[in-house]
Amino acid sequence: MRQVTGSMMGVVKGMDGAMKAMDLEKISAVMDKFETQFEDLDVATGYYENATSSATAVGTPQEDVDRLIGQVADEAGVELQAEMKAPESGLKNKAAANGEEEREEELGERLRALRN
Repeated sequence: MRQVTGSMMGVVKGMDGAMKAMDLEKISAVMDKFETQFEDLDVATGYYENATSSATAVGTPQEDVDRLIGQVADEAGVELQAEMKAPESGLKNKAAANGEEEREEELGERLRALRN
């Protein structure tokens, strides 16, 4: 990054000299160099952004993500399991669904009691 900054400073100084002399060839050469430096900076920035986003996504354990989703759902009063069923799970019969709902409600009450 320091190398790019140094190169940009050189281009700006060259541009000042070319503008004072009003030499069109010099101005064109300086502008071409500036464009090349700008493209290099764009590539480097894209690389750093990609590396940072990849490291961030990989560095967070799935369990932590699931726990945070559950916490936010509890705070919002959302039934997370009902909304995040896997498509292949299919429909359950009503008796099993009622038993699961009661269990989820009981667990939710226990969690709220522990937080208080």
